[in-house]
Amino acid sequence: MFYLESSTKAKLTDIDVLSQKNRPPDSNPGVKLVFSAEMPNGALTMLDGYLLSALYTKQAGGDAQGALDGVEPITDKPNLTKIGQRIGRFSWAGEQTGCELTFDFGLGGKSDIVLKDVKVDSLHITPKEGGTTTWSWACEINDVSEAEFGKLATFKSRDVQLLLALPDVDQQQIED
Repeated sequence: MFYLESSTKAKLTDIDVLSQKNRPPDSNPGVKLVFSAEMPNGALTMLDGYLLSALYTKQAGGDAQGALDGVEPITDKPNLTKIGQRIGRFSWAGEQTGCELTFDFGLGGKSDIVLKDVKVDSLHITPKEGGTTTWSWACEINDVSEAEFGKLATFKSRDVQLLLALPDVDQQQIED
């Protein structure tokens, strides 16, 4: 499952208005937001525990990443494996529904834009030498007010701080 537990810098690369057929005249349209973000390769473990080891190693035919005094290394596996060198950008199939997307302005409360019942899909990942990965994904929200849409439109092609929470799942519902 893909999520952003802490405030993460991402770029809103595209925004599209979604309109359902036979939509009542007084209802709000939906919106599709497409994001991209640079994340450490350790984030791959949220998708699959083996993905990091498949794509990265300590030394895969290259020199070890040089350490800088006072700078924390991004990862202990900075080099691409042979698979990582050849795979390039890849898709991670699936969708998540019922998520909560928060545009975090650092002040909390009313200053944040919180969108509920978000569908997340179209996840793509590009592994890069040095331990960084580029992630891109889409979020669809079916009901966005005029004020929210106006504010979201101003973020296009800009960096924003995001949180993406998975839906709350009642353990009792899973067991039934």
